[in-house]
Amino acid sequence: MISRRNIRIKVMQTLYANFTTEGLKKSEVLAAYDETIQNAYILLYYQLFLIGKIAEHAKEDMVKRQKKLLPTDFDKGFTSILYDNPLTQKIVSNRTILKAAEKYKFEEKTPEDFTKKLYKTFSLVPEYSEYVISGKTMEDHQNIILLLYKDLCKQEFFNETVEDYYFNWQDDQSIVIGTIKKIIKDFKENSSISEEYGPSDEAIMDFGKELLQYVLNNNNSLEEILSPLIENWDLDRVATIDMVLLKMSVSEMLIFPTIPTKVSINEYVELTKTYSTDKSKDFVNGILDKALHTLLEKNLISKSGRGLAE
Repeated sequence: MISRRNIRIKVMQTLYANFTTEGLKKSEVLAAYDETIQNAYILLYYQLFLIGKIAEHAKEDMVKRQKKLLPTDFDKGFTSILYDNPLTQKIVSNRTILKAAEKYKFEEKTPEDFTKKLYKTFSLVPEYSEYVISGKTMEDHQNIILLLYKDLCKQEFFNETVEDYYFNWQDDQSIVIGTIKKIIKDFKENSSISEEYGPSDEAIMDFGKELLQYVLNNNNSLEEILSPLIENWDLDRVATIDMVLLKMSVSEMLIFPTIPTKVSINEYVELTKTYSTDKSKDFVNGILDKALHTLLEKNLISKSGRGLAE
């Protein structure tokens, strides 16, 4: 689920907390990183669980329509296909999601009035009526669940409620939304909800944890590399977030032989656009360009692959 860019953001946030909070032990910083990763996955499983709970109201809807004294043709033909379709059924029966639901008490965070309100709002969109009448193919099922989830994410009521339960919703929103959309789009009738969306050791440990530990263990030497490159600036005057990004980028160039140096620069310049000041983009880009040339001159960069150090 979590891409390298997402991991970079997690490491950046963890390092920022470390450099702005006095007295943190290295073990506490590493534990905080692990917790941010775990929280992202809890949020993913919660929202998949929530989709199933919302869809389940289609069964109640069908019963109510059948009991009407003067049902319309649509009422007569209404089914609970939103819940009964194979995609929703795979979600509600997935063992990983069910285990997470039990462990983290998802039932308490999906009160009936909350899920019923979300279902009622969605039931008014014309695409839902069309799906109930003619939805048959896997593409139909995927499209309606995608539409349901997109509709949820647009609703202020949904976002506020999720944030009440999960403080990390704003930070992990793009990660979770992107992953759920991918799960839905990748689904096939004879498949399961893939376990590949669980935590990846390669991304989290081999990349994220190694990067985090390197910066923590080599903070002084990284500052020695950067200090001569920041002309007319005392390191203490550089924004903390910019220093974190600079140290992370230089670390990537030094310790990951398969990541091109251009990627290690461009990724962190991009992060300045979201997490730092308007002027940081050019500042960080300029310092990293100088850092690359300095490291190359000292033969400190070793890349496996043609052109990776360029």
